[in-house]
Amino acid sequence: MPALDSPHVFFRRVIFDVTETQCQVAMEDEHHYFVLTLGHDGQRITSVDSTARRTPWTLCPQAAARLQEFVGQPLRQRIAVNLPEIDAKQQCTHQYDLLMVALVQAARPGYREYVSRVVGAMHEYRHAELWLNDEKLLDWRLRGTAIHSNDQFDQQDLRSIMPWAEQTLDDRLLEALYVQRRSVMVAASKGFNLDLIKNAGQAMAARAGACFVFQPERAEQAIRVIGSTRQDVTGPEDLLVGVARN
Repeated sequence: MPALDSPHVFFRRVIFDVTETQCQVAMEDEHHYFVLTLGHDGQRITSVDSTARRTPWTLCPQAAARLQEFVGQPLRQRIAVNLPEIDAKQQCTHQYDLLMVALVQAARPGYREYVSRVVGAMHEYRHAELWLNDEKLLDWRLRGTAIHSNDQFDQQDLRSIMPWAEQTLDDRLLEALYVQRRSVMVAASKGFNLDLIKNAGQAMAARAGACFVFQPERAEQAIRVIGSTRQDVTGPEDLLVGVARN
């Protein structure tokens, strides 16, 4: 793979702070900032509260109502790649992902954080890394969505990896893949000026039906939040400043 020397570096930080009865989840990257608080009884989710602090489209916060579908879901040892009873495409993709991971995290009290870095974020050749509590779990070179690495992910493609992953990976690596796959896909938008897009309807050709906002019945009403993309992120320490522990 070609050596990477790119100024396009994308970061995403996700924090889980879990007690015996509550799981707080916070995620921030250049485009998004969500804080979720889940109540649980040690067996199931009992409540979900969402705060959308920064979103790319005006209708994104309305997706919070859909998160109530997670109330009653059992806590898990192994992440579920999908839940047949919950339509992911009618959810906010990013909050849905956070809750899927939280179903596992909530069973284990403690403080944990994922940090993702994607170098060459918007280009064909990329370098993607993922840390959990300062331990590097994933280190990939990518050509498009094809993985080149020195581990079992080598030659897998992010577009079609999940069936293989469910059958092959242990609990920890399956969760890491779930977190990193979304980060890599979001990173591809780095360098694009989303403020030039008036509403989500103008991006429907590529995103139709992908999530709550990109459903045909509401995309035209989902107006771009001008200036919501952060341009000042130089490292993970710039993210979740009000949430992360010192």
